[in-house]
Amino acid sequence: MKLIFLHGLGQDKTVWDDVTAALPRQDYLALELFEDGKIPENFATLTEQVANRLQEIEEDFILIGLSLGGVLALALSQYHFMHLKGLIISGAQYHLKGNLLYKLQLLVFQLLPQSVFKKRGEAKRPFLTFLKSMSNLDLSERIKHIQLPTLILCGQKDKPNLLPAKEMAELIPKAKLSVIKKGGHLLNTEMPTVFATEITNFLRILIIEKKCSVFVQHPKS
Repeated sequence: MKLIFLHGLGQDKTVWDDVTAALPRQDYLALELFEDGKIPENFATLTEQVANRLQEIEEDFILIGLSLGGVLALALSQYHFMHLKGLIISGAQYHLKGNLLYKLQLLVFQLLPQSVFKKRGEAKRPFLTFLKSMSNLDLSERIKHIQLPTLILCGQKDKPNLLPAKEMAELIPKAKLSVIKKGGHLLNTEMPTVFATEITNFLRILIIEKKCSVFVQHPKS
């Protein structure tokens, strides 16, 4: 089973290095969502770009996304990729429309000087335009129809995302919630070994379920 990693906003694919290092002999691909640091004009464009890349994968895979990457993984589930077998969503939101915390976050970014963005290798205007494009995002109905095994991760200290994580675990039919003790928002860099263990356990469950499914369909005589 191939693992496809999706990083968060303001990150790059290297944020998964410590997680993948703790997953020996595991096939994986960490996607670079913003080639050359260029942010797409909106979330829909990013979703389409990543969807096109996933269409090229010819083996079973699971999507693993943190923060923006988690939102992206939820949105990508609507494409019904033939080889997509599961989702791991960490520290993500599914409903930003009317979200006061998100509006406050956007306001804070608007007030930051251009120099702050330059230090991060980003341009302020595209960054804000992208964030604004997500302000009406509402995946509430979409996730109710996700029929894939799904693991929802959230750090115990990641208060803004803790309630949404619990709600997603209720809304997604085959979802399981795992709250990581003493964990913050960036579980992939703060607690990579724990994150890797969660992935390993999830894969183990998928393998067991697959074997059980084969047994039910083709019982021994």
